[in-house]
Amino acid sequence: MSNDGDNNQYILDLNDIDVLCGRGSGPNDRAGNIDFRNLVLTRKAEYLAATTRDAKGRIAAEIVANVRSRGGRFLKKLSPQQAKDAGFKRGVAVYELADEPSVLEKAKQTLRQNRAEFVAKV
Repeated sequence: MSNDGDNNQYILDLNDIDVLCGRGSGPNDRAGNIDFRNLVLTRKAEYLAATTRDAKGRIAAEIVANVRSRGGRFLKKLSPQQAKDAGFKRGVAVYELADEPSVLEKAKQTLRQNRAEFVAKV
């Protein structure tokens, strides 16, 4: 890990319980993202039945807290240009902690994902 002058924390080494924010097979295939989706499944029915934004937000926040309590982090990958600007060599995968609104939105989006299929199964 490295710090820049803006006090951003850069992460080069991922652990198996980190959740990558982003799309595609990279994030989807990581063990941390798979565990995150499985955790979401355990709360999905409750989320879909919730009638208030506060209740839905609380469920998402509890999922995020659960991941963090096990040492997981929610990370976003820097673009090649951002990594270069931060002083890293080309080709180095550099991550930073995702901001809290983005993390909560990721949890909510995952809870909403495939809603129709989920409701049809229940």
